Amino acid sequence: MPPAEKPPETAAPTETAVFTEPTTTTEPTPAPRRTARLVGIGLIILSVIMAWLLLIGYLGYQSGQRQLTTRQQTELVTNLERQTALAADNINQGNFTLALLRLEWVLAREPQNSEALRLQAAATAALAAQNQSVSAALTPTPLQPTATPEPSPTPGQITSPEAELQRLRRLSVSKEWAEAVSGLIAFQQQFPSYEREETDQLLFDAYLGHSQSLFEGNQSERGLYYLAQAEKLGSLPQAMRDYQTWAKLYTQGISYYGVNWEVAASFFRDLCLAAPFYGDSCAKLLQILVARGDQYAFLEDWCPAQLWYEEARQQSNDGELVGKLETARNGCLSATPTPSEPITGTLPLTHTLPITGAPFIIPAP
Repeated sequence: MPPAEKPPETAAPTETAVFTEPTTTTEPTPAPRRTARLVGIGLIILSVIMAWLLLIGYLGYQSGQRQLTTRQQTELVTNLERQTALAADNINQGNFTLALLRLEWVLAREPQNSEALRLQAAATAALAAQNQSVSAALTPTPLQPTATPEPSPTPGQITSPEAELQRLRRLSVSKEWAEAVSGLIAFQQQFPSYEREETDQLLFDAYLGHSQSLFEGNQSERGLYYLAQAEKLGSLPQAMRDYQTWAKLYTQGISYYGVNWEVAASFFRDLCLAAPFYGDSCAKLLQILVARGDQYAFLEDWCPAQLWYEEARQQSNDGELVGKLETARNGCLSATPTPSEPITGTLPLTHTLPITGAPFIIPAP
């Protein structure tokens, strides 16, 4: 028999070793440290932005100051040229007193103004020549023993109209306007028809001269009264119309001084621009602007106060005013609107009944 086949040998099970790679665990960055780093970066960025804004603001402020100074200088030069040209016109018209007033204002701000100095010398010489001719005309002539004496300056009943008229002529030539006005009025009352055309002209000139002297003495209301009387006798020359306009602006503005600063400022703005020498108008305008700004500053209403201080700054470089303007600017920049808080703690309406019928009671006629 053939030998029996051996069964195939079964391989013994072998154990397989499983190797796992070691896992490395990274600990997370603590949240507080990361937050602190972000906050630090944010603060640095914020500081850079703030520094940049401050630099821009400072440069803008300096630029604004330079522009303000340039504008002030330009306006002053323009006004000086305008007043000098008007003074030349006054000299050509023979109004030497008004010309000298304008030129004094110009030379007080620009002493080396050659044109103003030339015009001042010309006006002074012309006025001196005019006064000299008046003095020569008023040289008394020797009176004959039988001559009738001249009436007193304040006559009662005039006995000689011709002698009194001669005295009034001399008063007009010597520019004794107040006495001439009173004398001419008394003369016309006693002699309405005696040389009426001449006495009207003398009275017209006396009214003009007296009103101008009152205007120059800062007596605007009385000057306007006499100017109105002159206007009844004839048309006013342009120089006196200018005085009339300035006096009206002054009286209207001064009536609101200390009562309503804004209305007073509206009048003195025009007066300071047209006639800065009249009634010290520019100085009064500065006082008004500062006073109105102080009112707003007292109420801590800084933005309107800044506007009034800035306008006043165009008139003056006073250190106190500059400090007030800087305070108002800072206050206006830091001023923020206060949000209204919502109303809380209220209870809803309950147990309400609808309106039935006519909701309103209509009264019977």
